[in-house]
Amino acid sequence: MSAELDADLAALLPIAIISHAHPSISKGGAEIAAYTLFQGLRGLGIPTVFVAAVPMALRDRVDLRADEHAVFYDPEQYDYLYQLGEGTTLAQLRRILARTGAKLLNFHHFMSFGVNALRDVAAAADVRTVVTLHEFLAICHNHGQMVTRPHRGLCGGASETACGTCFPELGWRRMGLRTSLFQDSFAEVDQFISPSQFLLDRYIAWGVPASRCSVIENGLARAISDRSPIRPAAARTDWVFGYFGQVTPFKGVDVLLDAAERLAAMPGMADRIELRINGNIAGVTDAFKSKLEALTTSLPFLRFLGPYENGGVLGMMGDCDYILTPSIWWENSPMVIQEAYAAGRPVICTGIGGMAEKVVDGVSGLHFRRGDPADLARVMAGAADDAVYARLQAGVPRPYDTTEMAKRYLAVFAAAATGRGLTVPTQSVIQNASGTSLAQGQRRKRSR
Repeated sequence: MSAELDADLAALLPIAIISHAHPSISKGGAEIAAYTLFQGLRGLGIPTVFVAAVPMALRDRVDLRADEHAVFYDPEQYDYLYQLGEGTTLAQLRRILARTGAKLLNFHHFMSFGVNALRDVAAAADVRTVVTLHEFLAICHNHGQMVTRPHRGLCGGASETACGTCFPELGWRRMGLRTSLFQDSFAEVDQFISPSQFLLDRYIAWGVPASRCSVIENGLARAISDRSPIRPAAARTDWVFGYFGQVTPFKGVDVLLDAAERLAAMPGMADRIELRINGNIAGVTDAFKSKLEALTTSLPFLRFLGPYENGGVLGMMGDCDYILTPSIWWENSPMVIQEAYAAGRPVICTGIGGMAEKVVDGVSGLHFRRGDPADLARVMAGAADDAVYARLQAGVPRPYDTTEMAKRYLAVFAAAATGRGLTVPTQSVIQNASGTSLAQGQRRKRSR
């Protein structure tokens, strides 16, 4: 192998990158990040296998290549409250790990496998486990968004009372049991990685020991070469703002549509801008579809372009001046921001959470108030200025590529293999809202 590894990590090879989905049939950020890491490690000459959960109904569609494996599961038999998978799912995972000999496991999600599968394989004495956190699903049952029900407010922290209020049909006792299940399972994990400090801070407050945590930004699998050229000011006839991603309420597309109506009412703005919405509309309400259709008909500068192939997204972003990320939830490290930076484009985003961490207001992009279409319209109007754009475009950073991501992960894998940084303080354990922590489970793990 081309990369130099210490003996402890070398003894655990190959590394298994475990994803809740395969990118050949699902294009979410977590599975793309997992596959990017898999490719980066292989590019460094590190023996690595990729293990993805695949719904039974899609088994004929998954495209498995060298050193890739699938665990097939039935979504109808999966428990989404407690995130528990079937015994057959665990059995398949065990067989793959035994066949490949992988002892260093990097889970990029427990979903689809089940948190019970994570706990079971992580508890083995000869295995080291690293979990990459991509959202708040262990903390929050509301799709891992930490957004309250039904009012869609931001949740600052989980507790039995708060979670029971969001889910009165389940009650605080079941929500408390859910927290205990996740904390007990996470107690078996050797290291945690997050692509953002914001996300990690919430998990530490929830009970994950800070001594076991690292922040590593997601890398991009596509080569990051020269940025897309900027259109000369003299040649620009309008300002192009692009949205890329899932068309869902959590992503704030309804906020974007309301902002478009406000822009249309501003003198001269309708003739100066173009707003492109790129994404899959499947799964949205009929009312939303009707609103989108009505606005694209009545507003000549608004275009809905539908789904897109991720492989060509940098070129599509290069045809825009700004990329929009109007999410109403905290986010972690949206892949669209990394892609925008790779294309050399500044970002206009909601000024909260992982978005605010990744986009420096006034430097690499602009912030607007969460869920406020009037403020978004104001920011977009102000961004349609040559001097503002030149300053922001110059501040766009260069994101990690797949090789840089893999090298940084290897340092954490080595720490997990050797046991460095795995001692939990007995007196200064971070506690969650119910006063419990992961320390007891970690003491059990160290004694195995």
